[in-house]
Amino acid sequence: MSSRQKHNGAVVWSVALHIVVIAGLALGIDLPDRPRVAVSAAPIQGVIVNTAALRRDQGARDAAARQERQRQQRVEEQRREAAEQQKLAEQREQQRVTDAARAREEAVQQERDRAAAAKREQEQVAREQREREAREKVERDAAAKREREAAAVRERAAAEQRRREAELQAAVDLDRERADAEAAGLLDQYLALLEDDIKDAWNRPLSARPGVDCEVQVVQTPTGDVVSARVASCNGDDAVRRSIEKAVMDASPLPRAPDPTLFQRNLNVRFKPDE
Repeated sequence: MSSRQKHNGAVVWSVALHIVVIAGLALGIDLPDRPRVAVSAAPIQGVIVNTAALRRDQGARDAAARQERQRQQRVEEQRREAAEQQKLAEQREQQRVTDAARAREEAVQQERDRAAAAKREQEQVAREQREREAREKVERDAAAKREREAAAVRERAAAEQRRREAELQAAVDLDRERADAEAAGLLDQYLALLEDDIKDAWNRPLSARPGVDCEVQVVQTPTGDVVSARVASCNGDDAVRRSIEKAVMDASPLPRAPDPTLFQRNLNVRFKPDE
């Protein structure tokens, strides 16, 4: 505590003591009797109190205190504002960093999406190209197959036509040669040889009457071997028929035709043994 503050405190206590004594005298307050003690008179020092100065000093101190509080409040507000500004700046920076990172991620994702879309498009184009080429190949192969089949059909038709023409020409030539051979009497000679061989192999049954006249259907090979013999029409009974069929089989192989054109696989022979 400063010396001035100590002095001011003493002055205040002195003034208060004087006020109490004066008030007691004025009101006639009886103070309790005490043994009287001889007190030597002591000099009394009077102090003049300037209350206006005291009030000014107290007002100055209060003003100074208010100013200090206001200053501290301004400092605290400035500190808070600075902290808020710092916090806002940090938040803005964090937001900027976050936005920048998000923007980079979005850019990277967009690039990936673009690359993926481009790849899908290329794959789609390649797939469509392969499918188109496959369809075209199938169509070409089908067309080539149809052309080959058509050519084969034409070739078979041409070959069949040539075969028919050759067979027809061969038949015409054979008929002409056969006609020439028949005109030369070779057919009658051939049939007479067949009938003579059958007559030689025939065993006449007892039921055979004179004038036997039968037609025999003979199936033979080019070598004259008899495959089958069947009497088609005959004026004899069953015994005569069976005997003639057996004679034809026993006469196998039959004589060969003097001219190849006279050979017939299915041959009708007139059997008249009594002529």
